[in-house]
Amino acid sequence: MAEIRENPIERYLLSQSRANGFLCMKFVSPARGGIPDRIVITPGSHGTVFVEVKRPGEEPEPRQHATHAKMRRFGAEVHVVNSHAAVEQLMQYLSGASNAAQTRQSA
Repeated sequence: MAEIRENPIERYLLSQSRANGFLCMKFVSPARGGIPDRIVITPGSHGTVFVEVKRPGEEPEPRQHATHAKMRRFGAEVHVVNSHAAVEQLMQYLSGASNAAQTRQSA
């Protein structure tokens, strides 16, 4: 079986964000490592959230964990997705369609 890379999951996040009426933008910060890959802006109560995309079964690296924790301490909402199912859960959570479990990683 071929290894699934994170790019198809990132594309799925983009398509599902658009389908739900959210703006999904690539986030690049050349001067700082560990920054999440995407910013998702919702018209609802969640506003702007940050999303780290990983390949299936993969977790954020230690530097990413540290950066995400720092962002959360400053009030940012950071999520990690590593599968199509995780993207779907995130979309349900952001759209308020259900009480789906958050994909937010504990700080």
